[in-house]
Amino acid sequence: MEERAHGVTPGLRQDYAQRTAERQAAFVLPYLKPGMRVLDVGCGPGSITLGLARAVAPGQVTGIDHDAAHVEAARALARAQGVANVTFGPGDALDLPFEDDIFDAAFENNVFTHLAEKATLAAREVWRVLKPGGLFAARDVDTDSVVWGHRTAAIRELDRLFVAWHRSRGSDTTIGSQLPAILRGAGFHDVVKSVSADTKGDPDAVRSHADITVSLLDGPFGRDVVARGWADRTTVERLADAARKWGEHPDAFFANVHVEVVGWKKNG
Repeated sequence: MEERAHGVTPGLRQDYAQRTAERQAAFVLPYLKPGMRVLDVGCGPGSITLGLARAVAPGQVTGIDHDAAHVEAARALARAQGVANVTFGPGDALDLPFEDDIFDAAFENNVFTHLAEKATLAAREVWRVLKPGGLFAARDVDTDSVVWGHRTAAIRELDRLFVAWHRSRGSDTTIGSQLPAILRGAGFHDVVKSVSADTKGDPDAVRSHADITVSLLDGPFGRDVVARGWADRTTVERLADAARKWGEHPDAFFANVHVEVVGWKKNG
């Protein structure tokens, strides 16, 4: 279960900030070389971006995000960790603020999920700003393959409502499986595919995921579900209580399955 960090809970922002290149971008790290110029599309609070910067140093990494709070958080994190070969700024994935053919590589993590049918347009923008021979690494969730340990009837109900909520907001939480076609449609070739999962398995991580779920039910998710008539407030409170109990169960775990693809812009 994921939600964009913009405009939601501090706990979810913290969860985003704990993501790293070693975990979320492991599939592309073998292709990155020192001296490359890399673009991170939808960089969030910058924790993955800094790992990309370390991988290509002394090359340069640019992170862009639509959320000004994320941009400031990313800049602060870079200063705190002493990573100098990275810059952050505002940017729109559908209208990248860069000239053609200037990056050696680009990366996105769970951005296309929120662009849904516009994802191919964003992929074409990435193709435009990459140099010939450049590569694009994309990673997005596919909730058709999400795994809940100790998946009760209430958790199933919660999951169905969450997917419907995302769709009502213009997101596609099953877009991961479409990534190969999206990259090919944008002009990329020789697309390599893999799958990984963001897993909450130890007791603290499971409780944290439950806490985030409860905070969403107490916040925008719960409010929207009631406003749309999908459930009443009593049901939302029942689901929040079920999430709390799930977070304490010894068999509980959560795995958000992601599809990962790397494609290349042909020379010439």
